[in-house]
Amino acid sequence: MKYKPVIVTWRDITTKNGWNDQDEIDSYIMDLDESIVHQVGFLYEEDDQQICLLNSYFSGQDLLGDLTKIPKGCVIEIKKL
Repeated sequence: MKYKPVIVTWRDITTKNGWNDQDEIDSYIMDLDESIVHQVGFLYEEDDQQICLLNSYFSGQDLLGDLTKIPKGCVIEIKKL
């Protein structure tokens, strides 16, 4: 297998829209579990800045499907499957 399967746990970047009072904003900031993502994919590339995952690819062909780039500062854990 050219690209190895992994599961990446990472913290998504979120936005709270509209007018909110200070208690709502403080509660939003403190809820760190809300934005945790668990993503399975094929490891395309990893460097000091980012990890790149493919959703799919064709063996023996130069066709790659759906690339996700995740900033390394957002990555909590990478597990090989």
